[in-house]
Order: sequence, then C-alpha cells, then structure tokens
Amino acid sequence: MDFAINQTITENVNITANKKKLLPFADYFLRTYAYLIVGTVLIMINIPVSLLVITRKALRNSYLVLGIVFLNNGFLGISSVLLGVKRLIDTADGERIIDHHECVLNVPIFLFTTEFLSGWSLLMNSVERLFVVALPIYYYTHNTRITYSIIVAHYGITATAVITAVTASLIEPARRISNYCMLQYAYSPRFYEALLLLSSFASMMSVALMIIVVVILRRNFGAQYLSSNSNNRNLSRFLKNQKRYTQTALISCCFTFCTLLHGFL
Repeated sequence: MDFAINQTITENVNITANKKKLLPFADYFLRTYAYLIVGTVLIMINIPVSLLVITRKALRNSYLVLGIVFLNNGFLGISSVLLGVKRLIDTADGERIIDHHECVLNVPIFLFTTEFLSGWSLLMNSVERLFVVALPIYYYTHNTRITYSIIVAHYGITATAVITAVTASLIEPARRISNYCMLQYAYSPRFYEALLLLSSFASMMSVALMIIVVVILRRNFGAQYLSSNSNNRNLSRFLKNQKRYTQTALISCCFTFCTLLHGFL
C-alpha cells in the first residue's frame, strides 16, 4: 500500500514538473511566432508611411514628428522579426545555459530594446500636439525649431536610458541564463524594471497631455478662432489641418497606450 501511494505521489510530481516546463516553452514558442507576424505587419505599414512623410517636403514640414513615430514603429518591427528568427534558430539548436553577457551583446536582443521607444514616441507626439493647440501662432512660425528639439530630446532620453541599462548589465557579475535570452533575465533586473517604469510613465504622461490638448482644443480652437485667422489662408489651412491631425492623434495615442499596457501586464 505504501509503495503504491509513493508511486502515485512520484507520478503526480513528475506530471506537475513536466507541466511547469511545458508552459514556459509554449509561451516562448507562441511569442516567437508573434514576433515574426507582428513585426512583419509593423514593417509593412510603418516603414512606407514614414518614408513618405520624411521624403516629401510638404508632409515633412507639418508631420515630421508623426513620421518619426512611424519610423520608430517600423524599426520595432524589424527588431521583432530579427528576434523571432533568432528564437527559431535557438529552438532548433536546443536550449543551453550561457552567460547573460552574451544575451546583452546579441544584436537582435539589443535592437529589441527599441520596444522602449514606443512610450517616448507617444510622449513626443503629445508634447508636439500641446504646442500646436496651446501656442498655435508660435508653433506656426517656429515649427522646424520646435519639431527638431522634441525629436532630439526624445532620442536623447531614450538612448541614455537604454545605454545605461546595457552598461549596468555588462559590468555586473556573470549570471547563467537560458540562451533563449528573455529580456527580463538578460538585463540587470533593477535597470530592466526602470526601463519598464520609464516607458509606462512616458505613456501615461502622453495620455494626460492629450487630455489637456482636447480640453484646450475645444475651448480655444473652435470655429470662431479659425474664422478670426481666415484672412491668412496659409495659416487658416495649417490650423484646420493641425486640428484634424490632433483629433486623429488622440485616438492613436489611446490605442497605443492600451497596447503597451497589455504588453507590460
């Protein structure tokens, strides 16, 4: 009787252990194909649009920030596809244990840190929209200066955060992890969490700014304001286009924020 009970307990333990091993592998497998599929879609949609906006002067003057947002999303798609290919190769070769430094220095893994650009892209877009509705005349006359300043600040902050996390992960003592190189294990835990917090903070700030933009848009950017500037056709057309663009950007901002929030959870 005791032998039968012990055998049953052993079988249950083995089944539980196998399930614990199977679930992470299934999650890894599904994520791999998700990276390939989603990455391909991001490339097909965002790269052509970003090139169209950046190369056309008429579009670039008014929508350069939007073009950079599409470019960032396209770059994220490229890095997702590269990461998916890497994981397919790793799966075929089999799992093994390596130093985490190898994962940090791996090109697809490093490029995939552009995922953290998404939150800051939203914030960059929201800041530019705030300039448009809060200081429309000033934005109209200093469009280029404001746009390039926002873009430089956006890339400067993001590059500083990512380089700091990578450097901290390289100088810490070697840790033995799977060659599947999950980001949360490849990078220093504290700095990885800091990157997530910074990105989510930027996303929440972007939504908060867009709410302020909507309030200002309804209060100070109505038909009466547009008609008062109708004597200048270029300015009037510019203001109307920016109003429509801001309304569209609000929808995009909320959609992207929900996507990021789902990814973090």
